[in-house]
Amino acid sequence: MSLDLHHQRLSAGFTLLEVMIALAILSLVAVAFLRAQASSIHLVDEACQISRATLLAREKMAELESAGYPEPGEKTGTGGETFPPLRWEQIVSSTEILNLRKAVVRVLWMEGTRERSLELITYLAKH
Repeated sequence: MSLDLHHQRLSAGFTLLEVMIALAILSLVAVAFLRAQASSIHLVDEACQISRATLLAREKMAELESAGYPEPGEKTGTGGETFPPLRWEQIVSSTEILNLRKAVVRVLWMEGTRERSLELITYLAKH
């Protein structure tokens, strides 16, 4: 009976090795989770920046379209208070087709050390 009681006491808890293995597995899962979370935050930030750049590009393209038939040339500027980290370029050029102009709006921004850009292109006809 004393042998049976001794055996029960040993099997009632976890050994140090079992606890260490469980902690190692738990820490690997935690590291993977934190990496996924950091990646998710980065992707959300990138999506927000692309959305802002798209809004600015559409605004600048609408300005060109409302001008009707703009003269060829280039304009540049910044996003101002609404889109502070962004810069934009409007480029209007003639095409081989008479009374048709190509309009390009490019929005640029820095992402870390790399410059990113988004570009909209349309063609404007003289009425």
